[in-house]
Formats: sequence, C-alpha cells, structure tokens
Amino acid sequence: MNHKSERPLIMPPSPVFIPHDLIVEVFSFLPVKSVIRFTCMSRKFDSLVSDPTFVNLHLHRYTKNQDVSLIYTSQSDDATFTVVRLSENPPIRLTLPNHPHYQHKYKNCLYIVGSCNGLLCLGYHVFRGSKAKTWLRFWNPATRILSGKLPASGDAGLYKLTFGYDSSTDTYKLVHFIPDRTEVKVLNLGDNVWRNIQNSPIRHGFSMDLVHVSGCVIWLAICNYPAISPYNCKDITIEKFAVISLDLGSETHTRLSLPQGFNEVPFVVPHLSKLKDCLCFSHDFRKTHFVIWQMKEFGVEESWTQLFKIRYHDLQIYDNFCIRQIMLLPLWLYEKRNTLLLTNPKTSILYNWRYNKAESTDILWPFGSPYYNESLVSYR
Repeated sequence: MNHKSERPLIMPPSPVFIPHDLIVEVFSFLPVKSVIRFTCMSRKFDSLVSDPTFVNLHLHRYTKNQDVSLIYTSQSDDATFTVVRLSENPPIRLTLPNHPHYQHKYKNCLYIVGSCNGLLCLGYHVFRGSKAKTWLRFWNPATRILSGKLPASGDAGLYKLTFGYDSSTDTYKLVHFIPDRTEVKVLNLGDNVWRNIQNSPIRHGFSMDLVHVSGCVIWLAICNYPAISPYNCKDITIEKFAVISLDLGSETHTRLSLPQGFNEVPFVVPHLSKLKDCLCFSHDFRKTHFVIWQMKEFGVEESWTQLFKIRYHDLQIYDNFCIRQIMLLPLWLYEKRNTLLLTNPKTSILYNWRYNKAESTDILWPFGSPYYNESLVSYR
C-alpha cells in the first residue's frame, strides 16, 4: 500500500514583541520625519510622539546633535521660508516646499520673531489708519502644527521681541524689551499673559543684538546712546559699552564686563553672537582687522579669550572704509575644516584660518536670522 508523504505542518511565525522601552530608545535617535511616519501605524505610536517626556528625550538626543541651520523669510504675503544649512561647506540654501503650510498667507503672519528648539514664533503687525493690528502664532515646520493667535504685548508691536526657553522650569517664554525704555515684559507660553519683570539697568537701544546663551538673553548696551546708528561709534567711549544678561529662570539682570583687551573704540558698532554655544563679542580694530572674543565659561568675565584677529585683506575686503563690508557677524565654526563663516550686508565669507584663505559665497540672509533645528516640540 502506498502512503502519501505527509507535508510538515508549517506554523505561522509568532509576532515579534518589542518592549516599549526599546521602542522609545530607538525612536529617540531617529529624524523627525521618520518618527512622524510611525504615527500612522498605531495609536500607541501616535501617543508616544506627542508625549512631553518623549519629545524632550528626542530633543536632547537627536535634535541637539543635528546640523544647525538659519531660517528667514521676506515680508511678501506669498513668500516661503528659506533654511540655510550652516554645517555644509559652503552653506546650502533650501526653500521649504511650495505648499500652503509653508506660506505666510496661510498662517496670517509676516515675521519670524524667533526660533527655539524647532518651534518658530511668528508675528503679524500692520497699521490700519491709526490702529495697529498685532498678533503672534507658534509653528513647527517639521510637524506642521500651528497654534492659535496670541496677543502681543501692546508696546511697539513686535520690535525688540525675542523667544527663548527656561530649562529650569521647562517653560518657553517671550521677552519684550520696550525700545528706548528700561521696561521688560515676559509671557510664559501656557499662561499667555504679559507681565512686567525687573527693569533693565540700561535703556534699550534701537540697534540691540539679542543673543541666547545658557538660558539667558544677552544684549550689547551703549549707555546714553539709545538711538545710535549701527554703522559708526562717533563720540562713544569704551566706558559706555556694556553687556546685559537677562536670566530667563530668575528673570533678573546681570551686567557683564567686556574683554579687557577691548580698549579702543571701533569704527562700527560691535556685535554679540554665539559660536559653539559660547557668547562671542566681535568688533573692528583700527579699520585693519576683525577681532572675535569668546567667553569660554558663560558669566565668568575672566574667561574672555581672543579667538580670532583677522586682517580685512585676508578676508578679501580691501576697502577698509566701506562700512557695509567690515560690519561682519560670525555665524558658524567648522572646526574639522578649520573654517569660520562670516556674513555682512554684501556677502558671506568662508575663512580658513589654517591656510589663511577666504572665499565669498552667494548666500545672503537678513542680520538677526534665528538658528533653527527640526524637533517634535509643538505648542497648541
């Protein structure tokens, strides 16, 4: 008798169980767009991506290590936002997709007030007759989440308004330095109420730099000259310069000294900036050199160190009396390539300090354009 051979019974593979802690661990290192794609798979993934604890974990693990960019826009109603990747050499300019989500008209906003942890503060300010119409919104380009309208402080519209983060309380804050006064107002996101805090020790000028370092907003004050032109320092003395720091946690001001080596009034107004998470102070020196000082340890005045002293000739700036050329702002350090990125109203310059060579790029952006990183942070 012939017996048919029996086929072995094939059992379906058992589903693979991945512990929740492992999923969180893996997701925290993924790019924002990759994480968002998983939200379509299950409610569990969707709730994870919106969980504040996971958002903060992802912010510190992935976002803090990604390439830094600048973001800016023109003021036309149909313009899109432009992102410049600073870590590319030379920098790369990208225009966000031509989609209503990325256009001002869709968001009823014209200005980028500030950027913090991937969250943009957008503003709208227009005069209609004798009345001003002003509001604020918060938008994350990566998640496309847009908040409702929030009120501005009511003083001078959006001028000298900045956006920052207080890590001690996990709170995002708007700070308004009222121009030509010492009054300062703060709005905590979530409370949405403007309140007065400690006044600044010096009146706010009309050409203030506002820099965020170590949970503080820092600005350069020129005492008794609130309306000074940003292009020259005529009739100014060294004693009139001061650096003021506002701690976003304690909401108190501290006056910091400038580097001891800064002992001559420069031809143009100096600038504050941030390089590699350190406060920097840069200025013209005798119309021949550009000097950058770095505060190695924030708040410690003895830690000011001269980082660069570069001849304008080496930067291919030959007309030392052209203010628009020597009004330079340092943006980024490419340490692996020994290169410094500088910008001015006319051009952007890549300077290699090892070989003492410079080359110009065709990428220009407005002074004060905020840094930008993609994140999952949102405000509804």
